[in-house]
Amino acid sequence: MTISALISIDMEGISGTVDTDQTNRYRGQDYQHMRNIMTLEGNAAIEGCFEGGADRVLIADSHGSFRNLLPDLIDPRAELITGAPRPLCMMEGADQNIDIALCIGYHNRPGEPGVLSHTIRGSSVIQNIFINNIPASEFDLNLGIAGQYNVPIGLISGDTDIIREAKKSIPNIIGVSVKEAISTHSAISLSPQNACELIKKSSKECLENYSIFKPKIYENVKLSVEFSNDLMADLACYIPEIQRENRKTISYESDDFVSAFKLIYATILLAGTLTN
Repeated sequence: MTISALISIDMEGISGTVDTDQTNRYRGQDYQHMRNIMTLEGNAAIEGCFEGGADRVLIADSHGSFRNLLPDLIDPRAELITGAPRPLCMMEGADQNIDIALCIGYHNRPGEPGVLSHTIRGSSVIQNIFINNIPASEFDLNLGIAGQYNVPIGLISGDTDIIREAKKSIPNIIGVSVKEAISTHSAISLSPQNACELIKKSSKECLENYSIFKPKIYENVKLSVEFSNDLMADLACYIPEIQRENRKTISYESDDFVSAFKLIYATILLAGTLTN
């Protein structure tokens, strides 16, 4: 029997990351340096997966433009998913007969403690996203996407706040804390070397025990977005299936989580055009 793993890697939850100056490819003076650290943490997860018994590892670049990992430095045993647009967004590859998924470099949702907390877009576009009227993080959304393909998520790394939140949904998930937030833009962080060692060790453990993790499967779902202003909600309602909840909030209900996510994501892309 072969074992396939998917690694979804973001940047805000990487060790040492505390500011958009490090994460913005267009305006970040330290962005190039953080790409390298992101690649190191990705490689640590890849190495741990193979040591834990994986036969195939896909790593999905899941920050911003989805073009951050340094392709020539990625462990050559892994397959790199890079670029956008792509149907499953941060969880692209979940439909590739994956046995277990890992989330590296993740962060908390808007309005909650943590480093650079947001969901998909910053506060200029999104105030909150909800799953069945409960505020959701990117991890929560990706948990639903993965679940539709019967893929469990067994590990998450990032700051202590997102790990605490992830354990509310998946109590036995392996949490790898690489930093503890002091404020939105400051943290006590492990060195990249120590963070990578911990990620490698924990990824190996995740793969060795992949069968104990269970997917999160939704039979029915309502996804909602609270935009930053009512004009964004006006624009989103150009899509006929969208329902208006209030001045700034729209929603869509479905028995198919991925279809609901795609439609809601399209409204976010539309709303984002108003900030360009």
